[in-house]
Amino acid sequence: AVAYPQLTGCDLLQGVAAFDPAIDVQPEKTQADIPSGYEVTLKLPQAPGVFGALATPELRNASVTLPPGLSLSPSLASGSNSLEGCTSAQIDLLGTEIGEGHVGGNGSPYDDGMTHASPGHCPAKSQVGDAELTTPLLEEPLRGHVFVATPNCGGAGQAVCTEESAQNGELFGVYLELAGEGVIVKLRGNIDADSSRGQLTVSFADAPQLPFEGLRLKLYGGERAPLANPQTCGAASATTQIVPWSAPGSPVAAPTAPPFQVSGCSDPMVFAPHFIAGAAQALAGEYTSFSLVLARGDGEQDFGSASVTLPSGLVGLTEKVSRCPEAQASQGDCPESSRIGTAHVAAGAGSEPLWVEGPVYLTGPYEGSPFGLAVAIAVTAGPFNLGTEVVRARLDVEPRTAEVTVRTDPMRLARYGIPLRLKTLAVTIDRPGFTLNPTHCNQQQVNGSVSGQLPDGSRGSTVSVFAPFAVAGCRGLPFDPSFSVSTQASTSKATGASLDVKVHTPAGSANVREVHVTLPKQLPARLETLKLACVDKVFDVNPAACPAASAIGVATAQTPILASEVSGPAYLVSHGGAEFPDLAIVLQAEGVELILQGKTFVRGGITSSTFSTLPDAPVRSFELKLPEGPHSVLGAPGGKLCVADLEMPTTMHGQNGAPFQQNTQVSVSGCKPEIEVLRHRVSGASATILARVPEAGVLVASAPGLSRAVKRAPRAGRLSLKLALSVAERRFLAVHAGRRLQVRVRLRLAPKHGRRLSTGVTLLIG
Repeated sequence: AVAYPQLTGCDLLQGVAAFDPAIDVQPEKTQADIPSGYEVTLKLPQAPGVFGALATPELRNASVTLPPGLSLSPSLASGSNSLEGCTSAQIDLLGTEIGEGHVGGNGSPYDDGMTHASPGHCPAKSQVGDAELTTPLLEEPLRGHVFVATPNCGGAGQAVCTEESAQNGELFGVYLELAGEGVIVKLRGNIDADSSRGQLTVSFADAPQLPFEGLRLKLYGGERAPLANPQTCGAASATTQIVPWSAPGSPVAAPTAPPFQVSGCSDPMVFAPHFIAGAAQALAGEYTSFSLVLARGDGEQDFGSASVTLPSGLVGLTEKVSRCPEAQASQGDCPESSRIGTAHVAAGAGSEPLWVEGPVYLTGPYEGSPFGLAVAIAVTAGPFNLGTEVVRARLDVEPRTAEVTVRTDPMRLARYGIPLRLKTLAVTIDRPGFTLNPTHCNQQQVNGSVSGQLPDGSRGSTVSVFAPFAVAGCRGLPFDPSFSVSTQASTSKATGASLDVKVHTPAGSANVREVHVTLPKQLPARLETLKLACVDKVFDVNPAACPAASAIGVATAQTPILASEVSGPAYLVSHGGAEFPDLAIVLQAEGVELILQGKTFVRGGITSSTFSTLPDAPVRSFELKLPEGPHSVLGAPGGKLCVADLEMPTTMHGQNGAPFQQNTQVSVSGCKPEIEVLRHRVSGASATILARVPEAGVLVASAPGLSRAVKRAPRAGRLSLKLALSVAERRFLAVHAGRRLQVRVRLRLAPKHGRRLSTGVTLLIG
């Protein structure tokens, strides 16, 4: 081997004329927030070729820091003709074949300038620009292309890409390949995407010691250009650092490119997002999918956060959906059993943004709300796997209307140094059997509020959005609930009386909107208990803070909206100058709280209660128990509930307006089973008996000389039976004018279950 002597004299190359590079960076278009082609020119004047004069040192390292906001564009990877990356094997930096003219670089064994390799074979879909290099060594310029380099992270057998990967060149890079007159030059450039400053720095290290006068890179334009203009207007300029091979003996140059003007901005920055929302199925009470879309234009503020309130009655049935645990939800790695829909996202400036998608999962409690959402978007753009972007949202349920509001966290502006420039957010909730339409057909709206973000990350404008919403076919929904009431026979002045109300609504029917009941006069409200009502100022802040005496009962309900039974106390709540307190029922389960508010009136000792604005939510069953006790709300001053005829006039309306009316018979438990003769009346040769039976069965009335009467009782309650004299008895009375017959009528009940019951009553006929 030949040992070359150490070169000296690098410190002599200090004159400006000896190393005076110039840089210029100019866009194809100057409009803000659009994709644009760019031309980068680096000029390095060469010293005159005079014998004995000092030559211009060759360039070794060059880094170009682009203006703030000029960023890689996600739109580059959009479309069917998607972006590919060029691998190190394809570009063949090391030159595996002996050829006429490769000048090695980037730390390869051929950095000494030997001609030693063949052309690379980068895919056409990795080409993003053209390159041209002028050197005094050749008559014609070297010409070639700029290729996107395959990342050195995130692939099979490679480390996962991180924010650090974006800043050290592992994630983003380019290859230059130029050729001409038998010479091939290949060089890798690393891209530092600094998310904290929003700037890109492109660096080429250890370039071959090839003297050149100019290097021009022309990055392609169009909607899928690799770069997008800043989102703000004003002067923009690139800075550089140029290091010669003669350093540190000779100086480093740092020329600044002439500025260019970014134009076309509005002041203040516009934020007018488009909003679309609706259900795929518009029939009342039917299962449906639900979609909403948020979109913005180029030049507008980025999306910040959003909240959307769904129409009343549009509910999700969570009873069969698992909740994604928080540890998995935060990573977007949830089980399929918790998936309820899909999100589609468009990112990037221009008319051809990159579309990506991911699942929408239902989670458990999030940020103080009973439920949450985790939207997991797999961000894959051509050869770049940027991991999973997880957008979180919380779900709140309004206690009095059961309306659901979705509130998102602030959305990120950038990922791995690439401004996402989100253009469209489209979410579809389409899990079968999950979303249920309202059962009322009132015209409604999907209401929302969307906040913008400025390019520097500060909060922008907040605008209200809405979309009309309505369903049809409400009149076709059935409404046939069952309503039953019972009480206990044992009462006292000290403990009052009890009441147990049960309501059942069949699946597929209209939900209950209104209930009005009038209690029997035998069960009046206890005024001393009404005076112990909780004041509304306390109740509205925290019902649990109400006095114990104001809690007069307990309610439970079954609804497919939740997996668990909802239950909670019933309170008396006083409102300012109202004459009587309201009855407020607080139902809770799984962090959800619902409040059913009823108005109470007492007139002439008779109590009535009206729940006029119940939420449009499916309730399979509901039960309200008002027990006996020192603070029971009902009394029984007569104490003879077993012999009384207790009726509760009941009126209900469905959410579709359909009525339901009945005189509900209040059954009394704890009474000795017996047939009660309430009254009887004789008219001429016939008699009518009104009796009360304690249970369902067949009631028979018979007596010598009278016709037999039979009535079927479907339930406990009153029956009327009519009996008439036989022909022989009528003749007897006709002959013996003025005489009356005394007849003993026997009443027998054959119940469905248990022993037979009987009683009798004596009648005077004639």
